[in-house]
Amino acid sequence: MKIKIIGQNSSNKMKLIKNLERCLKNNEIQADVEDSQNQKDLDKYNVSNTPAFIINDKVISQGKVLTEKEIKKYIQILN
Repeated sequence: MKIKIIGQNSSNKMKLIKNLERCLKNNEIQADVEDSQNQKDLDKYNVSNTPAFIINDKVISQGKVLTEKEIKKYIQILN
């Protein structure tokens, strides 16, 4: 599973990364996590609000800090 978080280093992006790391650790989930600030990625996924949360090239959310519980739900659905 590939997870990508796109956006500039904002407090919301840092919170999202922290929630993701906690989710992966607490649920013993293996994933390749990529943190991107690249404008090309924003264009590729047609992202207008950051941070963007992407699982296996599918945009899950934009401009929102997902909770650990929400992240787990999306991982279970898309795994």
